[in-house]
Amino acid sequence: MGFLDKLKGAAGKAKDVVDDQVDKHSDKIPDKIEGAYDKASDAAEKVIPGDEAND
Repeated sequence: MGFLDKLKGAAGKAKDVVDDQVDKHSDKIPDKIEGAYDKASDAAEKVIPGDEAND
């Protein structure tokens, strides 16, 4: 496994942690901000797949 693969894996894990926290606290996040995060998360998923990509 190369350096970039390790970096991509670490970024994917970090993204999963953030996704979990956003899901957990979505009732406290304004809809406008949550929508913007969802768009950014979907775009990032194409480049940095997290655990959900493996499901």
